[in-house]
Amino acid sequence: MTATSDFVEIVKRSGNRAVHVNPPHGLDIHLTEHGSDWLWSVYSVFGVLSIMYAVFFFYQEYRNGSQLIKYTMAGPFLISIFEFFQYYTYASNLGWTNIQAEFRGEDVSHPVTDLYPNVRQIFYAKYVAWFLCWPIQLFLMELAGITINHSGEVFSTWELIHSLIVQIIGYEYWVISLLVGALIHSTYKWGYWVMGVFVSLFILGIQIKRQVFDLKVRGVSLVVYLLSIICTLLYNVCWGLADGGNSITPDGEAVFYGILDYCIFAIWTGYLCFIICRYGEWPEVENYRNQPVAAHIPEKNISVSPRASGETAYSDAPTDAVNTEEEQEEEEDVSDRV
Repeated sequence: MTATSDFVEIVKRSGNRAVHVNPPHGLDIHLTEHGSDWLWSVYSVFGVLSIMYAVFFFYQEYRNGSQLIKYTMAGPFLISIFEFFQYYTYASNLGWTNIQAEFRGEDVSHPVTDLYPNVRQIFYAKYVAWFLCWPIQLFLMELAGITINHSGEVFSTWELIHSLIVQIIGYEYWVISLLVGALIHSTYKWGYWVMGVFVSLFILGIQIKRQVFDLKVRGVSLVVYLLSIICTLLYNVCWGLADGGNSITPDGEAVFYGILDYCIFAIWTGYLCFIICRYGEWPEVENYRNQPVAAHIPEKNISVSPRASGETAYSDAPTDAVNTEEEQEEEEDVSDRV
C-alpha cells in the first residue's frame, strides 16, 4: 500500500507543474494547468518540426543540394524555433502581464483583486513570435509563387522587393496594433484593433491580387492559400473574444491561438516548403525594372546623285585640299603679325 502511494505521488510530481512553479499573482483570470497541458503539446510539435527541418537542411548541405532547397529550408526552421521558444514561454506561464478587463467575463469563484471587471492575464510573448514569424512566412509564400509553373518567365527585382516590403510592413503593423490594444484597459483598445484589422484587410487585398492574378496560383495551392486567409482573419476574432472582449478564458484563448498557429506556421509552412522543394525551379530575375534600350532609328535612303538634296556636294579630296590651304593662310597671318 505504501509502495503504491509512493508511486502515485511520483507520477503526480512528474506531471505538468508549470503553473505551480510559476504561479500567477495579482490575477483573477489566468491560465490553468489544463491550458498549460495543451500548450506543452503545441510546444512539442514545433520542437519536432525544428529538429526535422534542421536535419533536412544539413542533409542538403552534405549532399551539396540545390541552393533553392537550402534557402527554402531556412525559413521553416526559423519559424519553428521561434514558435518553439514562444510556446515554451507560454506553457511555462511566463511572458505575461496583468491588465484589468474592460468587460465582465465569467464569474470568478475566488477573485484575488477587488477590481471589477476582473484582472486578466495577457500573454505578450505570442505577439513577439508572430512579429518574427510572419515576415518569413510571407517570404516563403512569395518564393513559392515565383518558382512554381513559371519556367522561362523573368521577374523584376524591384517588383519582388516592393511586394515583400509592403506585405511585411503591413503584417508587422497588424501584430503591433493587436499587442498595444491588448495592453490597454479602456475602450480605446478597440481603436488599435480597428486600425490593425483595416491594414490587414488592405494587405490581404494586395496579397490576393499578387498571388491569384499576377503569379496565377491555381489548384490545391489556391485552396490552401484561401484557407490560410480564413485562419489569418480568425486571429482578429480570437483577439476580440480574449484579450479584447474577455469573453473566453485564457485556457480557451490558448486552444484557439494554438490551433491557428498549427494551421499557419506548421501545416501551411510545411506545405509551402514541400511544393518549393518538389516542384520549384530557380526563377530568372532581372536587375533593373526598366533597362535603357537603344532607340531604333530607321536609315534614310540617300539618292545616288550627290545633288538630290539641292545642296552642293564636295568630294573628300577637294575638301582636304581646301582645309590645307586655309591652314597655310592662317600660319602666314600669324607669322606676319609676329
